Amino acid sequence: MAHPTLANQFVANRERAQWHDKTLWFVREKRDRMAAAVPEWELLRETASAIKAHTQSRLSEYLEQFEANTRTHGVIVHWANDAAEHNQIVRDILQRHKVQRLVKRKSMLTEECHLNPYLEKHGIEVVETDLGERIVQLRNERPSHIVLPAIHIRK
Repeated sequence: MAHPTLANQFVANRERAQWHDKTLWFVREKRDRMAAAVPEWELLRETASAIKAHTQSRLSEYLEQFEANTRTHGVIVHWANDAAEHNQIVRDILQRHKVQRLVKRKSMLTEECHLNPYLEKHGIEVVETDLGERIVQLRNERPSHIVLPAIHIRK
């Protein structure tokens, strides 16, 4: 189902939607309290933002540098043009090593590439290690938030 359809179904339950909003505000307020406790918070944010902008502006150069440096230590770097190629590379590696079960951690890349369903379709069991990711995995759902993947679920 498309996200807008699922979102409409979710907010149709007024009580659940209010609980969800309250929970998200609780998380946001906690983050704001922690940020306020660090006197140089804004400077740190600005510095991190500048580092991110710089890195993104030279990303291809840094990725090639990373590849060159890691290859000197025996690391194999794989490049993929799209999600399909990414998934095929991962599957080929797993098949070469006769992997039947994969224990993995939370990853936006693998989420965006739909790696788990792809591997499962090809007979490889995937077990998430992040508790929130594991919960939504067991419920056959997609994560609802990048940091809090099961924030939409009540106890």
